[in-house]
Amino acid sequence: MGEGARGQIAAAIAFYEEHFHEMSGLEFAAAEAQAQLFLPFAQRYLPQYVEELQGMAEGSGQPFEKLLVPNCAEEFTCPVDDAADGPAAAHFCTAVAVMAAGRHLVGHNMDWYVVDVDKNVLFDLTTPDGTRIVTIAGVPYLPILGMNSHGVAYVGNSVYCNDGRLGVPNVFVRRWALEARSLEEAAARAAMPMRARGSNHLFGDREGRIWDLETSAHGAVLMEHEGHAAHTNNYVAPAMGHYEGRHGTESPRRLADAEAGLEAGLAAGEDPQAVVEAVLRRHIGRCDGICSHPDETQPLGERVMTVASMVCDLDAMELHACAGPPCENPYGVWPAA
Repeated sequence: MGEGARGQIAAAIAFYEEHFHEMSGLEFAAAEAQAQLFLPFAQRYLPQYVEELQGMAEGSGQPFEKLLVPNCAEEFTCPVDDAADGPAAAHFCTAVAVMAAGRHLVGHNMDWYVVDVDKNVLFDLTTPDGTRIVTIAGVPYLPILGMNSHGVAYVGNSVYCNDGRLGVPNVFVRRWALEARSLEEAAARAAMPMRARGSNHLFGDREGRIWDLETSAHGAVLMEHEGHAAHTNNYVAPAMGHYEGRHGTESPRRLADAEAGLEAGLAAGEDPQAVVEAVLRRHIGRCDGICSHPDETQPLGERVMTVASMVCDLDAMELHACAGPPCENPYGVWPAA
């Protein structure tokens, strides 16, 4: 991976070095030092992905310490106790799933800083136990969402938990969940006890099950859905409410828009895949909504957008993916099994 995306990785690290203070409030050198505090937990509990990241660093010719920073990104860029909707709260992914009319689909818009939009690559990985993973993702990160050859699709969303701690960084946890052979195994991995922070994890399988797991560093609630589901960047399970670290209105508004789009399309008898793709293209405004474009008035390091979009078709075992906002870019199709 490092050799194949050497140029993109170098450009990404240069962007982070220049703009990380805008993104997180930390200078990049300070983030390098803080990331080292998380490393022992990843080495102890998920050493195989530390090795994978070391291989990416070696292949790309970049220091491992620098690649570790963006792989601890949520630990640095998800502030809490701020009720205002700013860039860090206003975006960061919409997940949807539809299990209806004989179809089994899981979709996702990845919203992140503009650093990623021209650094997407197709990951097609086969792990030592034979599990194949296909996804689109930016580099220099470990892949954390997509679908695998066991018929499990997994996507997720940042949440703003107020109980973050030193532990296994979220990217490493999600990388582990991506390889799971079943929803049961995926949910157990996503809720590993020594996680540093929380996330939202949306899973679907060919049995038609939709599981949504909300976690913080210490809490977790699993919700099972019938027919369809959506999730954005706020906790919705009542038991997780006291872990909520942001109380803006943007994420709940985006969630309501996604749910309304799914319900209306399915009620009208539209093709489920067309419904999912249409929801991922929805706008509230140009710079907010499910499909998001950068606000050119903001400093470069604060601009966020939909950097990639995917639909996991568990029936055909195909990944439909595009780089950039899906309202402007067509989905390509890749086999996943």
